[in-house]
Amino acid sequence: MRKLKKYYGFISFWVLDSLLLYLASVVYPAAYVLGTFRLSVFWAAIFAGFLWTVLVWFSEPIVAIVKLKISDKMKTFFYLFANFVALWLVARISAYSGFGIASFVWAFLLALIANFVQYLIMKVVKF
Repeated sequence: MRKLKKYYGFISFWVLDSLLLYLASVVYPAAYVLGTFRLSVFWAAIFAGFLWTVLVWFSEPIVAIVKLKISDKMKTFFYLFANFVALWLVARISAYSGFGIASFVWAFLLALIANFVQYLIMKVVKF
């Protein structure tokens, strides 16, 4: 069980991101679309949430490799930018991910909401 503890953060973000994608598509169906002729809405939310989580999760190690210093105050903006870029990239491969988005404004709004909810999860789960 201890070995799995290091994956709690990733799994909780994956569940959260998938849930956010599903709720966004239910509340604003004209802006967020889930599903293709191959993927049902459920599996599209799971897969697109996974891709989104992977892109955001690996953004910090990539920045470390490039050797950019990000202060604690700037981490909020860094994660907002990472969420926005990840959402936009996942939406650009909508034929494979099953997630489509109307415009970059909607991507930014969902990234803003996700940033806030992810911050709350980080404080609650303590990983």
